[in-house]
Amino acid sequence: MTLADLHKLEKSNNDANTVRQTTWALNCLQTWLNLKNIQVNFQLVKKTELNTMLRQFYGSIRTSKGELYSISSYLGLRAGLNRYINEPPVSRSWNLMQDPEFIPANNVFKGVLKEIRRAGKDKTTHHPPISREDQSILKYSAAMSPDNPKGLLNKVWYDIQLHFGRRGKRGNRDLKPDSFILKCDNNGAKYFTMTFNEETKNQKDPLERDREIQRAVMYEERGNALCPVASLEKYLKKIPPDAKALYLQPRRVTVATDSFWYNGVPLGVNQLAQMLPRICKEAGIHTSYTNHSLRPTAIQKVSDAGLEAREITAGSGDRSESAIKSYWRPSMESRKRGNNVLSDQAVNSSETHILPPKRLSIDCNFSGCTINGNIQINVNDTK
Repeated sequence: MTLADLHKLEKSNNDANTVRQTTWALNCLQTWLNLKNIQVNFQLVKKTELNTMLRQFYGSIRTSKGELYSISSYLGLRAGLNRYINEPPVSRSWNLMQDPEFIPANNVFKGVLKEIRRAGKDKTTHHPPISREDQSILKYSAAMSPDNPKGLLNKVWYDIQLHFGRRGKRGNRDLKPDSFILKCDNNGAKYFTMTFNEETKNQKDPLERDREIQRAVMYEERGNALCPVASLEKYLKKIPPDAKALYLQPRRVTVATDSFWYNGVPLGVNQLAQMLPRICKEAGIHTSYTNHSLRPTAIQKVSDAGLEAREITAGSGDRSESAIKSYWRPSMESRKRGNNVLSDQAVNSSETHILPPKRLSIDCNFSGCTINGNIQINVNDTK
């Protein structure tokens, strides 16, 4: 193998997002160097020289609009440069964050972080969960009706996203008809589990991805016409037996009695990326939700139901409990329950007040007696 082949294999250790971040960070630095008319050979530059350059770079770098970067972008900038310095073809084996030669540059970096926080750019905004009202509208809308090809496709996609926490448009495109398997528990209840898991930023080890298969299930809802298991079963029967992808284009003309409702053409990556916005538009919802809104929606629902953090992470695939905290927002119901507790109100629907403890006045007199041992006094409150 050539040296270039080995470098390519070494770089393949990083996922696509990491590679993009590294390229972006290097482009930022190169643009800044060009504006300053500075020429640098990263394979030959000394630590002291690079420290002086980074000290100025960290202090003056701004967005194309002349504004401070967000905290996450600023941290990603330094991390990307650190990867570039250490990976082929530069391969300097330096740590831009910890090596003592870079302390002056990192002090400037920390100072800029404080500036960013003072400017109010330290908050990461996550996609909002779907409100309960909008969830109900979606659930019962014609856009997610299992009685027609388009509605069934939308519903199956929505149910899988909600129950299995799918990550990204590429992961959805890679799903196949055999990516899910139907099972029964000891009570005879049917449920689907996954037999495929794409590599994600949190699960890069193939053995970890095999374990992830066990984390989530989608159970049947007996007696419910909108049962997610029944919908997926119906969908799998309506796609061609030789289908290579799970999500397929609906046929233009179909009737309910047709054996197949879908042709063999898979939905494209960009189509899958716009699934929820399109479904919301068809259902008449005007709130701007994206596909990413389904993950916090699922975490919100199970959290409000009382599941513990360790149970939620087991289902969501996150490695730590702290990872799900940023997704969770207290619902109005949970906030009301908290208010009732603080107000000493009962947390039931009647909302009756908790009665204060009774003070009993006992009229008894002990005089001129000696008690050896224990004494028990029984009081009958008849009021």
